[in-house]
Amino acid sequence: MVQRGYDQLGTRYRTHYEQLNPDRYNDWLIAFARLLPKDASVLELGCADGIPTAHFLSQQFDYLGVDISPVQIQQARANVPNARFEVADMASLNFPALSFDGVLALYSIIHLPIAEQPALFNEVYNWLKAEGYFLCITGAQAWTGTDEDWNQLGTSMYWSHTDAITYQSWFLEIGFTILDTHFVAEGDGGHTYFLLRK
Repeated sequence: MVQRGYDQLGTRYRTHYEQLNPDRYNDWLIAFARLLPKDASVLELGCADGIPTAHFLSQQFDYLGVDISPVQIQQARANVPNARFEVADMASLNFPALSFDGVLALYSIIHLPIAEQPALFNEVYNWLKAEGYFLCITGAQAWTGTDEDWNQLGTSMYWSHTDAITYQSWFLEIGFTILDTHFVAEGDGGHTYFLLRK
């Protein structure tokens, strides 16, 4: 459902993003980039069409973006030709340990069934180099379900997430240090920001 939804959205996803207060993405990315070494290798899980994350980070770092949607990846390659992109299911990725200085997942892991998320967080920890950083946006309250007309965009979408306290406990159990976490308000609800260090 997630792949089909983002394929159907095509370029309309950009319109949706622009309505989300894109300035906050810029603040997150600037803060994240300042933590990384000059020659950093960065992975983004759920890169969509490459705007703004790939566009920003690929100007400074060795960037790889993955997304389950071939349509979004096609757009990303056109939007950010100097970055690398691959069509992939984040739950099935396989990288050697210590591959990346930084990993990002902005509103993407919450499209993965909650039962599969802890294993992916463990994988992210393994992929990161020592003192590597993980920036992610998770759920704030526990909920799993679908929207048959997501934001009146004419497509169905699936989400699955637990509450912020549970995410925090998972990260600590894995071995991450939490550098920053806070609620990100959005309309009547919101998500949770986590900046983590290995």
